[in-house]
Amino acid sequence: MARTATTVPRPRRRLPPLRLSDLPWGRIATFVIVVATIGALIYSQIDVHELHRKAARMPAALALTLLAILPLLGFPVSILHVAAGIRFGAVLGLPLVALTILLQLLASYAIVRVWRTHFERARWVERVRKRIPKGAHSSICIFAVLLPGAPYAGINYVLPITGVPLRTFILCCLPLHTLRSTVTVIFGDQSDNLTPARLAGLVAYALTVLGVSFWMYRRLRRQFENPPAAAGDRKRHA
Repeated sequence: MARTATTVPRPRRRLPPLRLSDLPWGRIATFVIVVATIGALIYSQIDVHELHRKAARMPAALALTLLAILPLLGFPVSILHVAAGIRFGAVLGLPLVALTILLQLLASYAIVRVWRTHFERARWVERVRKRIPKGAHSSICIFAVLLPGAPYAGINYVLPITGVPLRTFILCCLPLHTLRSTVTVIFGDQSDNLTPARLAGLVAYALTVLGVSFWMYRRLRRQFENPPAAAGDRKRHA
């Protein structure tokens, strides 16, 4: 009677804890300075008080509809979240933004499912799915959302295309998208009354997001370097 060969899974290397010295502070500081400079130039050219007065006259239903639909079409979501803070204020704007983010995630997932056959014919989709280690979907979602400069619509469409389950997609992306939106909504609400302390808070938040993004990149890289055995590998050793 032939013996069945068994394979012993390789132990995963423990991810080292995040150390402040591991972060690329030079690049992070450069990015924050560039963004802050551009923002300051734009801010100096706008009559913020007049902008708040005009926003207050905009119908709430129209503002909420634009806030929900435009991001699905690729419009920069940060601008819309700033506008939501201007129109609704932080107290009402934050829950409304969270609601629209949930609707956008569900809509993005549904759109991908409707066009699933078209996407699955693309070779790059198959290659990406094969390279994703088992159990890494949560890490991929977190990294994608925290990645500086990644387009909001692109994240919400690409993750379902790569095979991220709906539950993981919602549980990971909703809180992180919402958390990132808090700064822009609050900035919109307070844009006519900015103080050095509030600006310092925004910069500190940007540094935190960039630092976590870098750490999550390292975590994903480790998972790709030492993935668990795939189903095909286990069958070949049986």
